[in-house]
Amino acid sequence: MSEAGPSTTRPRVALIATTYHAVSHADVLGTRLIEGYEWRGSHVPSRVEVASLYVEQSGATSATGHRPDIGAEIAQRNGIPVFATIAEAIGLGCPGVAVDGVVLIGEHGDYELNQYGQKLYPRRRFFDAAVAAMVSSGRFVPVFNDKHLAWNFVDASAMWETARRLGIPLLAGSTVPLTWRSPTGAQWPIGEPMRSAVAVGYGPAEAYDFHILEGLQTHAERRAGGETGVRSVRTLSGAGALHAVQNGTVDAGLLDTALGALGLDRRRRELAIAGIEHVILIEYADGLRAAAVNCGQEVANFAAACAGPGGTMACQTVLEDEPWGHFVFLARQVEALVLTGTAPYPVERTLLTTGVLDAAMRSLHAGGEEVVLPLDISYAAVSDIPDTGIDAEVSVLQ
Repeated sequence: MSEAGPSTTRPRVALIATTYHAVSHADVLGTRLIEGYEWRGSHVPSRVEVASLYVEQSGATSATGHRPDIGAEIAQRNGIPVFATIAEAIGLGCPGVAVDGVVLIGEHGDYELNQYGQKLYPRRRFFDAAVAAMVSSGRFVPVFNDKHLAWNFVDASAMWETARRLGIPLLAGSTVPLTWRSPTGAQWPIGEPMRSAVAVGYGPAEAYDFHILEGLQTHAERRAGGETGVRSVRTLSGAGALHAVQNGTVDAGLLDTALGALGLDRRRRELAIAGIEHVILIEYADGLRAAAVNCGQEVANFAAACAGPGGTMACQTVLEDEPWGHFVFLARQVEALVLTGTAPYPVERTLLTTGVLDAAMRSLHAGGEEVVLPLDISYAAVSDIPDTGIDAEVSVLQ
């Protein structure tokens, strides 16, 4: 497909965000959809036109302090109207649906934490408001939901079921499955049996554990038999997490391999293992056992290692600081969703990781108690997704 020019024939989208400050997801993703981005060596316009903007919190306060709003200025610079409600943004100031897609970015902003440490982002509320506008007009358009579908699985499964029932193309998820790989092109061979998997990463529980889980699932879903769901989840922290590595509950060899994929030498790998903050243990419905390992400040990126009868695969997923170039690949998938009316990869991946994350946070709160689910989620992985960094040469290494 050729690149879209600045034509008014581009499909139009409503950008709905919790807040819009510098390097928020509304900025690193939304600004690219508004003003274009670097692609294959040149700056190209977005293939969609952001026709409206809704921001719930302007200049939100967070743990890092007050973050001045930049969304209003970007909207004014690009002639984009800013509306006071989601319905007005979707109808461009009138009743009905006057756009061809909706982009929901419920990330960042001043929202409460619950007793489990989950941030109560209004992702389902945003989704329901968008769907209400569609139902009232009888017109249904694709929806992209940034990161996990909702902070709890009940809301996430309701969103998925609503989209399925009404025929709304739905996409969600992290940049981690889409970004560059080191080594280039590394991924689990589709259809090959897998016996064990370990993913590693860093950062605050929930917000960054989601990225570790998506990095794990992008390989696990490719195993023989496809994805059939998860039976149980358990989160161990502190000494309990370290003991799980020492007693073999976590595949220590694969953990070492994953840390090696991050370029850590033996001493730094030992420090990363000693510094493990928590481990999410996952038992899949087909018997696969996997672990998502959060190493806190001892690592600075995400990696995964998987093993089966045919051998072992390990890779780093490469993220980029300024200008946050890995979000380009997510922008391409959002555009593809709106342009084709079809999700380029199954939203069930993120439905599953949302459920695992919800269970993991509850287990963490309960001191490592196992959460028996099950998550009866089955889907087939897409063999190849266009416009990702997977097969591209790494442009930056941290």
